[in-house]
Amino acid sequence: LSKTTGETIMNVVCGLRGTFLAVLNMWMMYYFFPDGVTETSPDYVFWIGLADGVMFITLMLSLNFQISTVIFAVSNATGFWMAFLQPGPTSFACPFTQDFQALGNVGVNSLITVAAGGFLCIMVTFLPYPRWALYNARDTAEELIHCMPALWKSLSQHFFEPAPNSYSADKILRRMRRLAKMVTTLEGAIANSWYECFGSSRRHQIRRVLNALDKMIHENYDRIYSTCNAITGATEWSPLHAEMMRLLKPSLMKAITEAEVLLQVCFRSSLDGQLSEVECVAIQKMSASLRQAEGELTEAFREARDQVVKATDEAKKNQECMEALLLEHMFALNFAGFVRLVLGFADDLVQQRRDPEHFPRVTERPTISSLWDRTVVMDPMHLNWVARACLSIFTGFAIGYFGFMDLFNSFDASIATTASVLLSKFIGSAMVKNLGRVQGVVLGTVVGQIAHATLGSCEAWSIGALALVLFFYSCITLFTYYSSTDYAYLACLLAAFGGSGMLSGGCGTHSLDKGASYDAILSTVCAISLIVVYDILLPSGRASDMAHKALKGSMETLQRALGMHFDPAVECVHFHKGELLTSIGGAEGMGAEAYNEPRYWRTEWKHGIYSQAVEHAYRLRYNLAAMETSVAEGFEDRGMKIDVMNKLLRTPGFIRLADLIGEDLQTVQPLVGVFVHETVDRFPALVDASMLKGLSQEAKQAQEAAIAEVAKNPALRTKGVEGSLESDPLCQVCMVLSCVSTILGGVRELQHSILRSE
Repeated sequence: LSKTTGETIMNVVCGLRGTFLAVLNMWMMYYFFPDGVTETSPDYVFWIGLADGVMFITLMLSLNFQISTVIFAVSNATGFWMAFLQPGPTSFACPFTQDFQALGNVGVNSLITVAAGGFLCIMVTFLPYPRWALYNARDTAEELIHCMPALWKSLSQHFFEPAPNSYSADKILRRMRRLAKMVTTLEGAIANSWYECFGSSRRHQIRRVLNALDKMIHENYDRIYSTCNAITGATEWSPLHAEMMRLLKPSLMKAITEAEVLLQVCFRSSLDGQLSEVECVAIQKMSASLRQAEGELTEAFREARDQVVKATDEAKKNQECMEALLLEHMFALNFAGFVRLVLGFADDLVQQRRDPEHFPRVTERPTISSLWDRTVVMDPMHLNWVARACLSIFTGFAIGYFGFMDLFNSFDASIATTASVLLSKFIGSAMVKNLGRVQGVVLGTVVGQIAHATLGSCEAWSIGALALVLFFYSCITLFTYYSSTDYAYLACLLAAFGGSGMLSGGCGTHSLDKGASYDAILSTVCAISLIVVYDILLPSGRASDMAHKALKGSMETLQRALGMHFDPAVECVHFHKGELLTSIGGAEGMGAEAYNEPRYWRTEWKHGIYSQAVEHAYRLRYNLAAMETSVAEGFEDRGMKIDVMNKLLRTPGFIRLADLIGEDLQTVQPLVGVFVHETVDRFPALVDASMLKGLSQEAKQAQEAAIAEVAKNPALRTKGVEGSLESDPLCQVCMVLSCVSTILGGVRELQHSILRSE
């Protein structure tokens, strides 16, 4: 059961798939050996059955199945496997044998149980009204398209101020953080909505539109964030700023309003998955209005630039523009990019009406070939998880098969089954996770047993009371599961094992079966103990080490990306923004887990400073994303570098500026090692004088030299330039210089934040 219908259907499909695979495997075994292992069967039957179970479980764990499918398959397979190896009568039979009876067959009953439970879960998501993932995606997208023009308006109003206003900047940054959270949820909701389409082409069209909108929002978010970083980080405006913005204000506010109206019209028109002729005409009319407003803004910007900058010499004029109006040019280029994205989305919507396949297909369900995806199957972390899971399950199965003194009965698969249910590809503080497992399973089992013993009679009042207790218990635990971050897993286990305990054993018994309760708890504790033991013996790695590695890897990716962008020999722009976002996201997650891991003799995890480092890394990434999009022809990945960028890369001053970024990043990387410095001794890297070297003044001089050199280039002429501000040479140069300056500042802030921690 999940928050939306689509996600719930996906979980049900995974459960049915896993259960069917386990049943199918056992049906095959009973087809060849109808009686399973008996007292008189040949020895090879036992060994074949043993090998089949080992291979099936290992294969399910090794292949790239969804984790829900793996849990259902392995937890069912352990019980079936034990029944096959246990001598005696069996209720399992293959459909192609004479002994098969649908009623009472374990395999059929298992499939019916999962199907019935899944059906009820799906029905619950329709009460009191359907919780469609598609509607969730639509509502998120609607709020996002409302926030984007509002943010541009807030940034503009902040820029119109006679001096930077720190309170206004704080308000903008707060909105940016809220927007960042919403942006990350849209893609998942679109993916889950596939299960709600039920073959409806119109719903699939809506998903395509939302997917295209999601990509547009992501690119625009990078532009907004880079603009926000540069503007809110400024401590003062240039002397020419006030006059420049006064001249731009009417046309800029008009363009923002037109873009907002067009976005709203596009979104409202695409809600039903199909545009009417009237809607197409309305979109085209609004697009024409926005193009006109953009043209007026472009003309106003160039006229204001000519009016504000008094120099008559072309080179001096260019130099003054880049020195005094750097932020204004960067803002104009990024806003022009926003307008281009909005107009492109509107044009694509109109084209989609003529050609339903215009928008690319949304990434659908994993294909069969993805099961043996080498990037997943051969990943060392995945192989480590497979080894630990197999050892936990097989050891629990062996204990249950042979029994152990009076603690465990023989031919009992409960230990292995519990270990299977607790499977998780969790990476982080294993000790905290395992303690949570003990709490959830034991408390859930005890509460369920007590409730069943107290209200276990078959009288109507007792059954009603038990149903009421189960309802409120499920409400509390599931509410915690869906709402809490720290206690979600604990609440999930409480709900599963507590609810199972309340409904087990039928009615008619008021007394508590303490022996059965003790056996259930003992099996559960044994399964968790096995998981703990193998987590200790075969650790995937300490969360703090992985957090350090992820953050260091992010810095290396950033340095590699900038090295390629600033290398004249590299003709194309390879986008690294997606790779870097994934890397920083992984570092952020591992940092939270490192905070919870037991430190023993080690010093306290530097959680606060690590969070600051991650935030700085995100800011660096947004500036990189905006820059690499701006310097690629056609704004596409692997596009050729624009002429302005190539000219900059042949400028000695800019070459030195690029080298300084590399030196700064090279300096920061050893400092990141402070997060794995776990003694009270002074961090060795701080003894190195190069760690304290300041490059701010040299960077300022290099930027001034680059501006003076590039200003003389004839390609930067401002007279007679046509087209969008995104193709304006001065805007392009200012965009690159602004991003470089902000990246240098971000690296220095990261360096300072680490140095302040010691």
